[in-house]
Amino acid sequence: QNMPLCIIPPIEGSEIDSISLASTPTASPPSTPAAKSAAKSSSAPTPVPFKKVLKSYTVAEVASHNTKDDAWLIYENQVLDVSKWAASHPGGVQPILRFAGMDCTDEIRAMHGDWVLEKKLPHFVIGTVSDMPEATELVKDFRELGREFERLGYFQVSWGFYARKLAAVSCIFATSLLLLFGTDSFMAHMASAAVMGIFWQQFAFVGHDCGHMSAKVHARDNIDVTSLGLLVTFFNGISVAWWNATHNVHHNVPNTVDCDPDIAHLPVFAIDKRMFGSLFNKYHGRVMEFDWAARNIFVPYQHLWYYPIMCVA
Repeated sequence: QNMPLCIIPPIEGSEIDSISLASTPTASPPSTPAAKSAAKSSSAPTPVPFKKVLKSYTVAEVASHNTKDDAWLIYENQVLDVSKWAASHPGGVQPILRFAGMDCTDEIRAMHGDWVLEKKLPHFVIGTVSDMPEATELVKDFRELGREFERLGYFQVSWGFYARKLAAVSCIFATSLLLLFGTDSFMAHMASAAVMGIFWQQFAFVGHDCGHMSAKVHARDNIDVTSLGLLVTFFNGISVAWWNATHNVHHNVPNTVDCDPDIAHLPVFAIDKRMFGSLFNKYHGRVMEFDWAARNIFVPYQHLWYYPIMCVA
C-alpha cells in the first residue's frame, strides 16, 4: 500500500531558458598543466536536473474540476489531471466522471494493479492537496485489512489455478458433447443440456476474472487475458468487453440508482422508488422512462416476472 513518490520529469528547455543564469560565477580556465590537473581531480559532481515544483490545491479547488472535459482526481493526497485521457480509460469514462473532483484513493487502489499505480499514475500528477481531511477510522480499518490480505498473498495471480480451471471446464464441455452426440437417449440429451449449463456458468467466472483484469495483477504476469476473454465471448455468447464496460462501473458506484448500469432495468424492474419519476441515468445518458408498460404490466408484478425473465436473461 505504501506507494513510491511520484517522479516528476525535468523542466523542458524553454522553461530552463527562463531561469536567469546571470549571477552564476564563471571561472577562467587554468593556465598551467599543474593547475589543469588539480581542476580535473576536483571537478564538481554532475548537477541534478531541474524538477518541476508541484502546485498545492485545496479540496474545494479540485472539486471544481468535475466535468468530462475538465476532470481532476485525488489519489493519496496527489492531484491527477485525467481530462485528456478520460475517454481512453480501459474501465470506461463513467467511473472517472463519477469521481471527478473527488478523492477516489480507495476506488483506484481497489480496481488497479500495482504496476498501473507505479508506472502509469505518476504521468497525471499535477499537484498535491493542502487540506486533505484525515480518513475515518472505518476507512483506516479497511485499508489495513487490504494490506493484511496483500501480505498473505491473497491478491497474487496463480498460473496453476487458471490451468486447473481451464482443464476442468474443458472436461465439463467434452462431457456435454459426449452425452449429446454419443447416444440417442432422450435422458442423455437432457443431461447434456444440464452439463452444458454448468460449463457456461463455470467458464463465465473465468470471463469475470478477465473482465476485472484480476487474472493479470502485474505487467510481468504472463497471462493473456485478452485471448481468455475472447474464448469466454465465443463459448458463452456474451461480450467480455461489453461486460467490462458496465460491470466495472457497477463496482465503483454499487447500487447508485442514477449511475449503476447493473440496476437500470426499466421498464421491466424498478428497485427504488426514485425510478418511478423517470430518473435520468448518467451511464446511459438518457431518461429511463417509467412509461405505461412499466406502470401497468411489469413493475406492479415484477415479483412474478422475475424468474421467467431471469431464465432467459
